[in-house]
Amino acid sequence: MSKFSEKCKELLTENGYNVYRFSQAASLERTTLQRMVTGKRLPGPEFVEHFCQALRISLPEKKEIMELYKMEAIGETAYRNQTTILHLFEKLSALEKNEGFNKRSIVDYGEMKLISPISNDKYETELLLQYVLRKTIQEQESPELYTNLPGTDTLLPHYLNLMIPQYGKAILIKHLIHFQTNASYAYENLETLHQIIPLCFSAGINYMPFYYYSKLSRNDQPNLIYPFYIITEKYVLQLASDLSKGILHSDPAILQEYTKEFQNCLEHSSPLLQQSKNLDEALQLYMTSFDTIQDLTSLDATPCDSDFMDNEYFFDRVKEHSPKYAPLTKAYGTFLNVLKQVNRKDFFTISGFQKYCESGISSGTSSIVIPQFSPEERITSLKYFLEHFSNEKDHMLNSTFSYPDSLYIELRNNHSLFLINLADKANISFIIIQESSICNAFSEFFQLLADSEYITPENQTRTLIQKYIQQLKQLTFGITP
Repeated sequence: MSKFSEKCKELLTENGYNVYRFSQAASLERTTLQRMVTGKRLPGPEFVEHFCQALRISLPEKKEIMELYKMEAIGETAYRNQTTILHLFEKLSALEKNEGFNKRSIVDYGEMKLISPISNDKYETELLLQYVLRKTIQEQESPELYTNLPGTDTLLPHYLNLMIPQYGKAILIKHLIHFQTNASYAYENLETLHQIIPLCFSAGINYMPFYYYSKLSRNDQPNLIYPFYIITEKYVLQLASDLSKGILHSDPAILQEYTKEFQNCLEHSSPLLQQSKNLDEALQLYMTSFDTIQDLTSLDATPCDSDFMDNEYFFDRVKEHSPKYAPLTKAYGTFLNVLKQVNRKDFFTISGFQKYCESGISSGTSSIVIPQFSPEERITSLKYFLEHFSNEKDHMLNSTFSYPDSLYIELRNNHSLFLINLADKANISFIIIQESSICNAFSEFFQLLADSEYITPENQTRTLIQKYIQQLKQLTFGITP
Protein backbone atom coordinates (compact mmCIF):
# COMPACT_ATOMS: atom_id res chain seq x y z
CA MET A 1 0.00 0.00 0.00
CA SER A 2 1.07 3.55 -0.69
CA LYS A 3 1.16 6.40 1.85
CA PHE A 4 -1.89 7.83 0.10
CA SER A 5 -4.00 4.68 0.33
CA GLU A 6 -2.91 4.07 3.93
CA LYS A 7 -4.00 7.58 4.91
CA CYS A 8 -7.37 7.16 3.18
CA LYS A 9 -7.98 3.86 4.96
CA GLU A 10 -6.94 5.42 8.28
CA LEU A 11 -9.41 8.30 7.86
CA LEU A 12 -12.22 5.90 7.00
CA THR A 13 -11.56 3.88 10.15
CA GLU A 14 -11.24 6.97 12.37
CA ASN A 15 -14.64 8.18 11.18
CA GLY A 16 -16.31 4.81 11.83
CA TYR A 17 -16.74 3.67 8.23
CA ASN A 18 -15.85 0.69 6.12
CA VAL A 19 -15.71 0.78 2.32
CA TYR A 20 -19.24 -0.56 1.82
CA ARG A 21 -20.96 1.79 4.29
CA PHE A 22 -19.05 4.86 3.16
CA SER A 23 -19.65 4.22 -0.56
CA GLN A 24 -23.38 4.22 0.16
CA ALA A 25 -23.31 7.24 2.48
CA ALA A 26 -21.16 9.33 0.10
CA SER A 27 -22.56 8.02 -3.22
CA LEU A 28 -19.07 6.93 -4.30
CA GLU A 29 -18.50 3.97 -6.60
CA ARG A 30 -17.62 1.08 -4.28
CA THR A 31 -15.09 -0.71 -6.52
CA THR A 32 -13.15 2.51 -7.15
CA LEU A 33 -13.15 3.28 -3.43
CA GLN A 34 -11.99 -0.25 -2.57
CA ARG A 35 -9.12 -0.06 -5.06
CA MET A 36 -8.13 3.38 -3.74
CA VAL A 37 -7.84 2.37 -0.06
CA THR A 38 -6.03 -0.90 -0.93
CA GLY A 39 -3.55 0.86 -3.23
CA LYS A 40 -4.54 -1.10 -6.34
CA ARG A 41 -5.61 1.85 -8.47
CA LEU A 42 -5.41 5.63 -8.23
CA PRO A 43 -8.72 7.42 -8.95
CA GLY A 44 -9.14 10.82 -10.59
CA PRO A 45 -8.72 14.04 -8.56
CA GLU A 46 -12.49 14.70 -8.57
CA PHE A 47 -13.09 11.36 -6.80
CA VAL A 48 -10.52 12.26 -4.11
CA GLU A 49 -12.10 15.71 -3.64
CA HIS A 50 -15.53 14.08 -3.20
CA PHE A 51 -14.00 11.59 -0.75
CA CYS A 52 -12.58 14.42 1.42
CA GLN A 53 -15.79 16.43 1.36
CA ALA A 54 -17.95 13.46 2.29
CA LEU A 55 -15.68 12.58 5.23
CA ARG A 56 -15.91 16.19 6.51
CA ILE A 57 -12.22 16.16 7.46
CA SER A 58 -10.27 19.25 8.55
CA LEU A 59 -8.44 21.48 6.06
CA PRO A 60 -4.97 20.31 7.25
CA GLU A 61 -6.05 16.68 6.74
CA LYS A 62 -7.43 17.46 3.29
CA LYS A 63 -4.19 19.23 2.37
CA GLU A 64 -2.20 16.19 3.50
CA ILE A 65 -4.45 13.85 1.48
CA MET A 66 -4.12 15.95 -1.70
CA GLU A 67 -0.34 16.19 -1.31
CA LEU A 68 -0.06 12.42 -0.87
CA TYR A 69 -2.34 11.98 -3.90
CA LYS A 70 -0.15 14.18 -6.09
CA MET A 71 2.95 12.43 -4.79
CA GLU A 72 1.43 9.07 -5.71
CA ALA A 73 0.29 10.32 -9.12
CA ILE A 74 3.59 11.78 -10.35
CA GLY A 75 6.15 10.12 -8.06
CA GLU A 76 7.71 11.36 -4.85
CA THR A 77 10.87 12.77 -6.47
CA ALA A 78 8.93 14.66 -9.15
CA TYR A 79 6.51 15.99 -6.54
CA ARG A 80 9.32 17.26 -4.30
CA ASN A 81 11.01 18.93 -7.27
CA GLN A 82 7.77 20.51 -8.47
CA THR A 83 6.93 21.80 -4.99
CA THR A 84 10.44 23.23 -4.52
CA ILE A 85 10.28 25.13 -7.83
CA LEU A 86 6.79 26.47 -7.05
CA HIS A 87 8.01 27.69 -3.65
CA LEU A 88 10.96 29.39 -5.39
CA PHE A 89 8.58 31.31 -7.67
CA GLU A 90 6.43 32.27 -4.68
CA LYS A 91 9.50 33.60 -2.86
CA LEU A 92 10.73 35.62 -5.86
CA SER A 93 7.24 37.00 -6.38
CA ALA A 94 7.06 38.07 -2.72
CA LEU A 95 10.49 39.72 -2.94
CA GLU A 96 9.44 41.58 -6.07
CA LYS A 97 6.32 42.97 -4.37
CA ASN A 98 8.23 43.86 -1.21
CA GLU A 99 10.11 46.71 -2.85
CA GLY A 100 11.14 48.15 0.48
CA PHE A 101 13.20 45.13 1.50
CA ASN A 102 16.51 46.29 0.05
CA LYS A 103 15.84 49.87 1.23
CA ARG A 104 15.70 48.88 4.88
CA SER A 105 18.63 49.83 7.05
CA ILE A 106 20.07 48.42 10.23
CA VAL A 107 20.73 50.55 13.29
CA ASP A 108 24.40 51.51 13.62
CA TYR A 109 25.41 51.15 17.26
CA GLY A 110 28.97 52.17 16.54
CA GLU A 111 31.94 49.91 17.12
CA MET A 112 30.92 46.32 17.83
CA LYS A 113 32.76 44.67 20.72
CA LEU A 114 33.06 40.91 21.03
CA ILE A 115 32.79 39.38 24.48
CA SER A 116 34.38 36.18 23.18
CA PRO A 117 35.56 34.79 19.81
CA ILE A 118 33.63 31.59 20.64
CA SER A 119 29.82 31.39 20.57
CA ASN A 120 27.68 28.75 22.25
CA ASP A 121 24.21 29.52 20.93
CA LYS A 122 22.54 30.79 17.77
CA TYR A 123 22.16 34.35 19.03
CA GLU A 124 25.88 34.71 19.81
CA THR A 125 26.77 33.07 16.50
CA GLU A 126 24.62 35.58 14.66
CA LEU A 127 26.49 38.39 16.43
CA LEU A 128 29.79 36.87 15.28
CA LEU A 129 28.51 36.80 11.70
CA GLN A 130 27.36 40.42 11.90
CA TYR A 131 30.74 41.43 13.32
CA VAL A 132 32.68 39.77 10.48
CA LEU A 133 30.44 41.21 7.76
CA ARG A 134 30.39 44.72 9.21
CA LYS A 135 34.18 44.82 9.70
CA THR A 136 34.84 43.45 6.23
CA ILE A 137 32.52 45.87 4.42
CA GLN A 138 33.56 48.86 6.53
CA GLU A 139 37.33 48.38 6.40
CA GLN A 140 38.02 46.83 2.98
CA GLU A 141 38.00 49.05 -0.10
CA SER A 142 37.04 46.05 -2.28
CA PRO A 143 35.57 43.52 0.18
CA GLU A 144 35.67 39.82 -0.62
CA LEU A 145 34.12 36.86 1.14
CA TYR A 146 34.60 33.11 0.61
CA THR A 147 32.26 30.52 2.11
CA ASN A 148 30.94 26.98 1.92
CA LEU A 149 27.72 27.65 3.84
CA PRO A 150 24.79 25.48 2.71
CA GLY A 151 23.06 26.95 -0.32
CA THR A 152 19.83 26.85 1.69
CA ASP A 153 21.17 29.09 4.47
CA THR A 154 19.19 32.33 4.86
CA LEU A 155 21.28 34.19 7.43
CA LEU A 156 24.14 35.34 5.20
CA PRO A 157 21.90 36.62 2.34
CA HIS A 158 19.72 38.41 4.89
CA TYR A 159 22.54 40.44 6.43
CA LEU A 160 24.21 41.09 3.09
CA ASN A 161 21.01 42.61 1.72
CA LEU A 162 20.78 44.83 4.79
CA MET A 163 24.41 45.95 4.97
CA ILE A 164 25.32 46.44 1.31
CA PRO A 165 22.92 49.39 0.76
CA GLN A 166 24.00 50.91 4.08
CA TYR A 167 27.69 51.15 3.18
CA GLY A 168 27.33 51.65 -0.55
CA LYS A 169 30.05 49.14 -1.44
CA ALA A 170 30.06 46.16 -3.76
CA ILE A 171 31.25 42.83 -2.38
CA LEU A 172 32.66 39.80 -4.19
CA ILE A 173 31.37 36.47 -2.87
CA LYS A 174 32.78 33.11 -3.90
CA HIS A 175 30.50 30.34 -2.69
CA LEU A 176 31.41 26.65 -2.71
CA ILE A 177 28.24 24.53 -2.77
CA HIS A 178 27.81 20.82 -2.20
CA PHE A 179 25.31 19.08 -4.52
CA GLN A 180 23.79 15.63 -4.12
CA THR A 181 24.70 12.99 -6.70
CA ASN A 182 21.57 10.91 -6.04
CA ALA A 183 18.74 11.95 -8.38
CA SER A 184 16.22 11.15 -5.64
CA TYR A 185 17.61 14.12 -3.67
CA ALA A 186 17.68 16.56 -6.58
CA TYR A 187 15.18 18.72 -4.70
CA GLU A 188 17.99 19.50 -2.23
CA ASN A 189 20.01 20.91 -5.12
CA LEU A 190 16.99 22.92 -6.24
CA GLU A 191 16.54 24.37 -2.76
CA THR A 192 19.86 26.17 -3.11
CA LEU A 193 18.30 28.33 -5.82
CA HIS A 194 16.07 29.92 -3.16
CA GLN A 195 19.14 31.82 -1.90
CA ILE A 196 21.36 31.83 -4.99
CA ILE A 197 18.99 33.58 -7.42
CA PRO A 198 18.11 36.49 -5.08
CA LEU A 199 21.86 36.97 -4.44
CA CYS A 200 22.52 37.01 -8.19
CA PHE A 201 19.85 39.66 -8.66
CA SER A 202 20.94 41.81 -5.67
CA ALA A 203 22.61 45.13 -6.40
CA GLY A 204 26.10 45.52 -4.97
CA ILE A 205 26.83 41.77 -4.80
CA ASN A 206 29.13 40.11 -7.32
CA TYR A 207 28.07 36.55 -6.59
CA MET A 208 30.11 33.62 -7.94
CA PRO A 209 28.83 30.17 -6.89
CA PHE A 210 30.80 26.98 -7.58
CA TYR A 211 29.60 23.42 -7.01
CA TYR A 212 30.88 19.90 -6.52
CA TYR A 213 29.10 16.56 -6.10
CA SER A 214 29.15 14.47 -2.96
CA LYS A 215 27.25 11.56 -1.42
CA LEU A 216 27.35 13.30 1.95
CA SER A 217 23.76 13.67 3.16
CA ARG A 218 22.17 16.12 5.57
CA ASN A 219 21.94 13.29 8.10
CA ASP A 220 25.74 12.99 8.05
CA GLN A 221 26.39 16.67 8.80
CA PRO A 222 25.76 16.51 12.60
CA ASN A 223 28.73 14.09 12.82
CA LEU A 224 31.10 16.69 11.36
CA ILE A 225 32.97 19.15 13.60
CA TYR A 226 32.60 22.77 12.47
CA PRO A 227 32.24 21.88 8.76
CA PHE A 228 31.27 25.37 7.51
CA TYR A 229 33.28 28.57 7.29
CA ILE A 230 33.34 32.19 6.17
CA ILE A 231 36.70 33.62 5.06
CA THR A 232 37.50 37.32 4.69
CA GLU A 233 40.79 39.23 4.46
CA LYS A 234 41.10 39.46 8.25
CA TYR A 235 38.84 36.75 9.66
CA VAL A 236 37.87 33.09 9.48
CA LEU A 237 34.58 32.16 11.12
CA GLN A 238 34.12 28.43 11.66
CA LEU A 239 30.52 27.28 12.06
CA ALA A 240 28.91 24.14 13.45
CA SER A 241 26.81 21.91 11.21
CA ASP A 242 23.56 23.45 12.51
CA LEU A 243 25.11 26.96 12.50
CA SER A 244 24.43 27.26 16.25
CA LYS A 245 28.07 27.61 17.34
CA GLY A 246 31.04 29.49 15.96
CA ILE A 247 34.76 30.09 16.43
CA LEU A 248 36.33 33.31 15.14
CA HIS A 249 40.00 33.37 14.07
CA SER A 250 42.11 36.39 13.19
CA ASP A 251 45.58 34.78 13.20
CA PRO A 252 47.24 35.60 9.82
CA ALA A 253 48.69 32.08 9.51
CA ILE A 254 45.24 30.50 9.89
CA LEU A 255 43.74 32.99 7.42
CA GLN A 256 46.44 32.24 4.86
CA GLU A 257 45.97 28.47 5.17
CA TYR A 258 42.18 28.65 4.89
CA THR A 259 42.38 30.93 1.85
CA LYS A 260 44.90 28.64 0.13
CA GLU A 261 42.79 25.54 0.75
CA PHE A 262 39.63 27.31 -0.44
CA GLN A 263 41.35 28.16 -3.73
CA ASN A 264 42.37 24.50 -4.06
CA CYS A 265 38.77 23.45 -3.57
CA LEU A 266 37.62 25.84 -6.29
CA GLU A 267 40.02 24.19 -8.74
CA HIS A 268 38.16 20.92 -8.23
CA SER A 269 34.70 22.47 -8.59
CA SER A 270 32.65 23.91 -11.46
CA PRO A 271 31.08 27.36 -11.91
CA LEU A 272 27.34 27.04 -11.35
CA LEU A 273 26.39 29.86 -13.68
CA GLN A 274 27.43 32.39 -16.28
CA GLN A 275 26.43 35.95 -15.50
CA SER A 276 26.41 39.09 -17.62
CA LYS A 277 28.14 42.28 -16.51
CA ASN A 278 26.13 44.65 -18.72
CA LEU A 279 23.20 44.80 -21.13
CA ASP A 280 25.23 44.23 -24.30
CA GLU A 281 26.87 41.16 -22.80
CA ALA A 282 23.46 39.87 -21.70
CA LEU A 283 22.08 40.14 -25.23
CA GLN A 284 25.12 38.36 -26.65
CA LEU A 285 24.79 35.59 -24.04
CA TYR A 286 21.10 35.24 -24.83
CA MET A 287 21.83 34.58 -28.49
CA THR A 288 24.66 32.16 -27.78
CA SER A 289 24.41 28.65 -29.27
CA PHE A 290 20.91 29.35 -30.62
CA ASP A 291 21.67 27.37 -33.78
CA THR A 292 21.74 24.14 -31.73
CA ILE A 293 18.31 24.60 -30.13
CA GLN A 294 15.86 21.75 -30.75
CA ASP A 295 13.56 22.08 -27.73
CA LEU A 296 12.74 25.34 -25.96
CA THR A 297 10.42 26.01 -23.02
CA SER A 298 9.84 29.51 -21.69
CA LEU A 299 8.05 30.95 -18.67
CA ASP A 300 7.26 34.67 -18.58
CA ALA A 301 4.64 37.09 -17.34
CA THR A 302 3.50 37.77 -20.93
CA PRO A 303 3.48 35.69 -24.14
CA CYS A 304 6.67 35.44 -26.17
CA ASP A 305 7.38 38.62 -28.18
CA SER A 306 7.72 36.59 -31.38
CA ASP A 307 4.08 35.51 -30.88
CA PHE A 308 2.92 39.15 -30.70
CA MET A 309 4.45 40.30 -33.98
CA ASP A 310 6.32 39.16 -37.06
CA ASN A 311 10.03 39.86 -37.51
CA GLU A 312 9.57 42.87 -39.77
CA TYR A 313 7.22 44.61 -37.32
CA PHE A 314 9.63 43.93 -34.46
CA PHE A 315 12.66 45.30 -36.29
CA ASP A 316 10.77 48.42 -37.36
CA ARG A 317 10.02 49.16 -33.71
CA VAL A 318 13.67 48.62 -32.75
CA LYS A 319 14.90 50.98 -35.47
CA GLU A 320 12.33 53.59 -34.45
CA HIS A 321 12.74 53.47 -30.68
CA SER A 322 16.22 51.98 -30.02
CA PRO A 323 18.40 52.56 -33.11
CA LYS A 324 21.60 51.75 -31.21
CA TYR A 325 20.50 48.10 -31.14
CA ALA A 326 19.79 47.99 -34.88
CA PRO A 327 23.17 46.25 -35.59
CA LEU A 328 21.93 43.29 -33.54
CA THR A 329 18.76 42.83 -35.56
CA LYS A 330 20.37 40.58 -38.16
CA ALA A 331 21.60 38.10 -35.55
CA TYR A 332 18.35 38.37 -33.61
CA GLY A 333 16.39 37.82 -36.82
CA THR A 334 18.26 34.57 -37.38
CA PHE A 335 17.49 33.63 -33.78
CA LEU A 336 13.76 34.32 -34.29
CA ASN A 337 13.77 32.18 -37.44
CA VAL A 338 15.32 29.33 -35.46
CA LEU A 339 12.52 29.63 -32.90
CA LYS A 340 9.97 28.89 -35.63
CA GLN A 341 11.63 25.54 -36.32
CA VAL A 342 12.09 24.23 -32.78
CA ASN A 343 9.74 22.32 -30.50
CA ARG A 344 8.39 25.08 -28.25
CA LYS A 345 6.27 25.35 -25.14
CA ASP A 346 5.49 28.82 -23.77
CA PHE A 347 3.89 29.59 -20.40
CA PHE A 348 2.65 33.02 -19.36
CA THR A 349 0.61 34.29 -16.42
CA ILE A 350 -2.90 35.69 -16.61
CA SER A 351 -1.88 38.65 -14.42
CA GLY A 352 1.05 39.51 -16.70
CA PHE A 353 -1.17 39.20 -19.78
CA GLN A 354 -3.80 41.50 -18.27
CA LYS A 355 -1.09 44.01 -17.33
CA TYR A 356 0.15 44.04 -20.94
CA CYS A 357 -3.36 44.54 -22.31
CA GLU A 358 -4.09 47.39 -19.89
CA SER A 359 -0.73 49.19 -19.94
CA GLY A 360 1.16 47.93 -23.00
CA ILE A 361 4.13 46.83 -20.89
CA SER A 362 5.69 43.61 -22.16
CA SER A 363 7.93 41.57 -19.88
CA GLY A 364 9.77 39.64 -22.60
CA THR A 365 13.39 40.08 -23.61
CA SER A 366 12.48 42.58 -26.32
CA SER A 367 11.17 44.93 -23.63
CA ILE A 368 14.84 45.71 -23.01
CA VAL A 369 15.10 47.55 -26.30
CA ILE A 370 11.55 48.63 -27.22
CA PRO A 371 9.08 50.76 -25.21
CA GLN A 372 5.56 49.91 -24.13
CA PHE A 373 2.94 49.28 -26.79
CA SER A 374 0.34 51.88 -27.66
CA PRO A 375 -3.35 50.84 -27.62
CA GLU A 376 -3.31 50.49 -31.44
CA GLU A 377 -0.16 48.35 -31.28
CA ARG A 378 -1.74 46.21 -28.56
CA ILE A 379 -4.74 45.54 -30.78
CA THR A 380 -2.44 44.52 -33.64
CA SER A 381 -0.32 42.28 -31.40
CA LEU A 382 -3.34 40.58 -29.76
CA LYS A 383 -4.90 39.85 -33.15
CA TYR A 384 -1.59 38.40 -34.33
CA PHE A 385 -1.32 36.30 -31.18
CA LEU A 386 -4.89 35.01 -31.46
CA GLU A 387 -4.36 34.12 -35.12
CA HIS A 388 -1.22 32.11 -34.33
CA PHE A 389 -2.36 30.74 -30.95
CA SER A 390 -1.63 27.03 -30.49
CA ASN A 391 -3.00 25.04 -27.57
CA GLU A 392 -0.05 22.66 -27.94
CA LYS A 393 2.45 25.48 -27.49
CA ASP A 394 0.80 28.38 -25.64
CA HIS A 395 -0.30 27.97 -22.02
CA MET A 396 -1.89 30.67 -19.86
CA LEU A 397 -1.35 30.11 -16.12
CA ASN A 398 -4.29 31.04 -13.91
CA SER A 399 -4.30 33.38 -10.92
CA THR A 400 -3.38 30.62 -8.45
CA PHE A 401 0.09 30.41 -10.00
CA SER A 402 2.47 32.80 -8.24
CA TYR A 403 5.24 34.23 -10.44
CA PRO A 404 7.22 37.52 -10.53
CA ASP A 405 6.52 39.89 -13.43
CA SER A 406 10.21 40.73 -13.87
CA LEU A 407 11.57 37.18 -14.29
CA TYR A 408 11.97 35.42 -17.64
CA ILE A 409 12.99 31.74 -17.72
CA GLU A 410 14.04 29.74 -20.74
CA LEU A 411 15.08 26.08 -20.84
CA ARG A 412 17.00 25.06 -23.95
CA ASN A 413 17.37 21.41 -24.97
CA ASN A 414 16.63 20.48 -21.33
CA HIS A 415 20.24 21.20 -20.28
CA SER A 416 20.65 25.00 -20.31
CA LEU A 417 18.52 27.11 -17.98
CA PHE A 418 18.42 30.85 -18.74
CA LEU A 419 17.14 33.21 -16.03
CA ILE A 420 16.75 36.91 -16.81
CA ASN A 421 15.72 39.56 -14.31
CA LEU A 422 14.16 42.45 -16.21
CA ALA A 423 13.21 44.62 -13.20
CA ASP A 424 15.96 47.14 -13.96
CA LYS A 425 16.32 47.60 -17.72
CA ALA A 426 19.51 49.61 -17.25
CA ASN A 427 21.22 46.83 -15.24
CA ILE A 428 19.72 43.61 -16.52
CA SER A 429 20.69 40.49 -14.54
CA PHE A 430 21.25 37.46 -16.75
CA ILE A 431 22.42 34.03 -15.66
CA ILE A 432 22.79 30.62 -17.30
CA ILE A 433 22.74 27.37 -15.29
CA GLN A 434 23.85 24.11 -16.90
CA GLU A 435 23.94 21.83 -13.85
CA SER A 436 22.20 18.58 -14.88
CA SER A 437 20.02 17.87 -11.82
CA ILE A 438 18.60 21.41 -11.80
CA CYS A 439 17.92 21.44 -15.56
CA ASN A 440 16.36 17.97 -15.45
CA ALA A 441 14.10 19.03 -12.57
CA PHE A 442 12.93 22.11 -14.49
CA SER A 443 12.34 20.00 -17.61
CA GLU A 444 10.11 17.62 -15.66
CA PHE A 445 8.43 20.55 -13.92
CA PHE A 446 7.39 22.11 -17.24
CA GLN A 447 6.05 18.77 -18.50
CA LEU A 448 3.87 18.44 -15.40
CA LEU A 449 2.86 22.11 -15.51
CA ALA A 450 1.34 21.70 -18.99
CA ASP A 451 -1.23 19.23 -17.58
CA SER A 452 -1.70 20.81 -14.17
CA GLU A 453 -4.56 22.64 -12.48
CA TYR A 454 -2.70 25.91 -13.13
CA ILE A 455 -3.48 25.89 -16.86
CA THR A 456 -6.34 28.04 -18.16
CA PRO A 457 -8.46 26.06 -20.69
CA GLU A 458 -7.99 27.03 -24.34
CA ASN A 459 -11.54 28.33 -24.81
CA GLN A 460 -11.21 30.62 -21.77
CA THR A 461 -7.84 31.90 -23.03
CA ARG A 462 -9.25 32.73 -26.46
CA THR A 463 -12.30 34.42 -24.91
CA LEU A 464 -10.05 36.59 -22.70
CA ILE A 465 -7.91 37.65 -25.68
CA GLN A 466 -11.00 38.60 -27.68
CA LYS A 467 -12.40 40.50 -24.68
CA TYR A 468 -9.28 42.69 -24.46
CA ILE A 469 -9.26 43.30 -28.21
CA GLN A 470 -12.83 44.62 -27.97
CA GLN A 471 -12.01 46.73 -24.89
CA LEU A 472 -9.00 48.29 -26.63
CA LYS A 473 -11.06 49.00 -29.76
CA GLN A 474 -13.68 50.73 -27.65
CA LEU A 475 -11.02 52.72 -25.79
CA THR A 476 -9.14 53.72 -28.94
CA PHE A 477 -11.79 54.03 -31.63
CA GLY A 478 -15.03 54.11 -29.68
CA ILE A 479 -16.07 50.83 -31.30
CA THR A 480 -18.51 48.75 -29.24
CA PRO A 481 -19.07 45.02 -29.76
